[in-house]
Amino acid sequence: MLPAVLVDAAGGQVGGAARFKVELHRYLAHTGRKDVRIIGATRQVDPAWLLRREVPVPVKGRRIALNNVSFVTPGSERWALLRNPLDFLTEDEEAALEPAQRAANQRRAAVVHLAARRADVLVVPSQGMAERVIQTRPALAGRVVVRHHPVSADSIPRLPREPGILCPVLFSPHKGMLDRIADLLTAIDDVADPAVRLHVTADRDEVPDTLARHRRIHVVGRLEHHALRELWARTQAIYFPTAIESFGYPLAEARVHGQPVIALDTDQNREVAGPALCAFSTGDLTTLRRAVERALTAEVTPDPAPFDPGAYFGWLLGPRP
Repeated sequence: MLPAVLVDAAGGQVGGAARFKVELHRYLAHTGRKDVRIIGATRQVDPAWLLRREVPVPVKGRRIALNNVSFVTPGSERWALLRNPLDFLTEDEEAALEPAQRAANQRRAAVVHLAARRADVLVVPSQGMAERVIQTRPALAGRVVVRHHPVSADSIPRLPREPGILCPVLFSPHKGMLDRIADLLTAIDDVADPAVRLHVTADRDEVPDTLARHRRIHVVGRLEHHALRELWARTQAIYFPTAIESFGYPLAEARVHGQPVIALDTDQNREVAGPALCAFSTGDLTTLRRAVERALTAEVTPDPAPFDPGAYFGWLLGPRP
């Protein structure tokens, strides 16, 4: 039987892209769909793979690229998920990057932009990402569709919560995480009980000794979603301070599971985190202290409805043949 849907899952081995694939595989296992063929799951997104995947494969329905780079050859419908905001930076954001990172980013973004022009549908996970794509590449506006990424309501177990804040952010040069961690430690020391700890999902060599020796810090390493589930479930609140994101899976996880999330006061964070958001302003320790106080005392009602996996994948993959 010819597959109705061909899905390119190359790349995305860490972070939100990997988290998305957890939901995809769970959906396929639960529904038993045999009309979906996944390719490239263990491959990196490189020129060799992008050429190889274009070899004609008979598909009755659509071809979907999960990795930002649309299929380009004619045939069945071409869908692509655009979820790397670094591919759609403003001039000011790009100028703020280190020169080597800027050059590499420009090379990758050029490929993404060229392929996007051949796509029939460009799926983005937030209104904020849609605005970013359209602002930087107005010609793509008619193909952009917003759908929040999926989050299963039982992806985090229900366990008693302990004093602490989890920062589940992969460290990258453009995120400035060391400064963000230092700011949070200052705020916690000012307003929180001595028992409150900060769990950081970084490798030990990513955290300098001056931070790693802080009495509140617990460096847990770069853990995959499954390995992080119990720690996440036992933590009072989440810290997600990054500014350049397409979605922010920790924001959605917090909303789904009823955990306060300390994050920047932006339209996108309000869109994704909803009532779970404990907002602060960039570089403002006063608002960060207030956000920490609120996060450690607030009760948030779980709200899984906006991120229903069945509805999402039923739409993305289309109905069963």
